[in-house]
This record gives sequence, C-alpha cells and structure tokens, in this order.
Amino acid sequence: MEEIKKVKNSIRLYPIFYAFSADLIFFVPIDTLFLTLVKGLNASQISAITMIGLLVCILSQKIVVTATKKIGNANSIRLGTFMLLLSSIIVTFGNSFISMVIYRIINELAFMFWNMSSILLRNDMISINKEREYFSVRNKAKIIYGIMTMVTALISGYLFNIDKYIPMYISIAIYFIIFLLSFKFYEAEIKTNKKEVKNVNKKVKITSIIFIIILSNALFYSIIKMGQSNSKLFMQYDFQEILSVEMVTYYITIIVFLSRVARIIGNIIFGKLYLKIKDKMSIVLTILEAMAFLFLIIGHFITFNFILKVLLMSLGFFLILAIRDSFQVYIEDVALKITSKKNQQKIMIDIEVYRKIGQLLLSGLFALILIKYELIIIEFILLFLSIVEVLINKKMCDKLESNY
Repeated sequence: MEEIKKVKNSIRLYPIFYAFSADLIFFVPIDTLFLTLVKGLNASQISAITMIGLLVCILSQKIVVTATKKIGNANSIRLGTFMLLLSSIIVTFGNSFISMVIYRIINELAFMFWNMSSILLRNDMISINKEREYFSVRNKAKIIYGIMTMVTALISGYLFNIDKYIPMYISIAIYFIIFLLSFKFYEAEIKTNKKEVKNVNKKVKITSIIFIIILSNALFYSIIKMGQSNSKLFMQYDFQEILSVEMVTYYITIIVFLSRVARIIGNIIFGKLYLKIKDKMSIVLTILEAMAFLFLIIGHFITFNFILKVLLMSLGFFLILAIRDSFQVYIEDVALKITSKKNQQKIMIDIEVYRKIGQLLLSGLFALILIKYELIIIEFILLFLSIVEVLINKKMCDKLESNY
C-alpha cells in the first residue's frame, strides 16, 4: 500500500517537475539576446558551441548508458537536474568562450540522464495498470510546460531590459528547487512477465522499425531544434535592420510569448488528434514543419510591408513550437511500446544520442555556412530537410501499420 502511494505521488509530481526542468525556462526566451549582447558571441560562435557540446555527448554515449543502468532511473534524474543547475550557474557567471562551451557540454549531458524520467513514469504507470494513459500524462506535462514558458516568455524580455542577469538568477533558483524535488521520485519495480517473454522474439524482428523511428526522430528534432534557435536569430537580424535594439527585444519577446501560446494549443489539438489518427499524425506534423520554414523564407523577402513580414515570419515560428512536443512524445511512446524493459534505458539514450548526432551535423554545417553566407541559406536547407522528413515518416507509418 505504501509503495502504491509513492508511485502515485511520483506520477503526480512528474508534470510539474517536467514543466520547470525541461529547459532553462527564463533563459530560453532571451538566449540569443543574452549570448550576443551580454556574452558577445556571434551566430557562428553560437553554432560552434552547440556543435562541441553535442560531439562530447555523442562520444559519451556508452558511458552514460552504463551509468544509468548502474545508478538506476531515479538517481539518473537527480544527477541530470544537478547538472542542469550547474550549467545554469556557468552560463550566468562565465565570461569566456570556453566557459560557454563548458556550459553547453554539461547542459547536453544533463538531459541524457534527465530523460530517464520518461522510463520511470512509464514503469510507475504500468505498476498501477495505467500504461495506456502514458501519452496523456506526458502531454499534460507538455501543456503545463507550455504555460510556464508562455509566462516566462512574456516577462523575460521585460526583466532583461531592467537587468540582463535577472532572468538567469531566477533560472538558478528554479533549478535548485527542482534538484531538491527530484528526490521525491520513486520507481516501481516491474517484473518481466510471461507475455513480455513471448514478445521478445517479436521485438528482435522490428529492428528496422526501430531504426526508422530513431532516424525520423533525429532528423525531425534536429530540424526543429536548429530551426527554432536559428529562426529566432533570423528574425532578430531582420528586425534590427529597421528597429532599435530595445524595440527588437520587445518584438522578439512578444513573438516568443505567442509561440508558447501556439505550443499549448498545438499540444491540446495534437493530443486529441493522436487518439483518432494514431501514427498518421507524424505525417501531419512533418508537413506543418515544412510549411513553417516556407513562411519564414517568404517573410524574409517581404520588404514592402513590415507588419506583413512580422506576421508571416511569426506564423512560421509559431508552427515550429506548435508541433515540437507532440512529435517527441509520440516517438518516445512508440519506441517504449515496442522495446523490452531491459532495453528501455538504451533505446531512450539512443534516441537522445541520435538527436544530438543530427544536431551536431547540422550545427557543423551551419557553422561553416555562416562564416560566408547569411542565415537565409540555413532556412532553405531546413525547408529541404523538412520535405525529406515527410517522406521518411510516410515510410515509418507504413512499417508500423504492417507490423501492428
């Protein structure tokens, strides 16, 4: 009875924990402003920092897998949140390029451990026979996270204009509290049953599906992640040609705030849509992904009407945020369903590592491109990759439909 109580408390804690720890919520809305105006970095240096952090994580894959298996999911979550706290301190007080690299490395590694929270949640729900509600709980967490980032997006720009370090101090305080909360997590022990043993052979045969799932997620997440950061910088540079730095700050803050509203709406809509169209939802999301970059590109070339430029570029940015969470939850849900319990930690880390490989390749490519060319080239590349992603998801849906 006591164990069931701990499990239920752990499940209830998850949405709040996720909402405050899925990112540096006060930093993200002003990250490009903070890194360029406060730390003095340019677009190429920001891409280089991202690339180095991802490379270290990829090379650390086996070490992280071994560590998570040894210390368990609950302790992995605690370690991850501590590293997030440490990274927020470094990015706040570090003043050199090297310190920004260290921040990025620790931040990327932290999420590899932090991602074990999905496995812990799923195992807890299995233990009380609520496995089918996993997507709903994860989606609820995403919605609460969206609400939190909406609020922080609204006030971060204002706080940034008062004192550029205030959003960072708040981030540090939040992560300290989250680190303490991580000790409240409890993972139920799930024993292998006869049904799972019978399904082992089946799970071995779906290796090709696992590969497509990982590939699709890596490409989608990399496009969205790089698209989100570069598109925000893309809009910032476009607006700076017309507006003052202070006005650009307010414009970017408002756009980021509204994108969080779009994120919440997207999570609600796609959460319901998933129940109706299941795997075909990934095709819908990838088509919207391509449309996002098309709107950003069209908006960039509009010079005769500033308001129309802002509206189109903002719409593209909103779509990026609206589809991001639902695709990630869908991929993780499918991957965990078709993977045996003993391989769950490995599959989650594989998903994370291949995401980072995708980001590394794009970061390296973009860093080289930005040495000579402008950000518009990046947007065209992201549009092309989005079209490729639609085709990959069509193949993935066909594979899942034929096997299930």
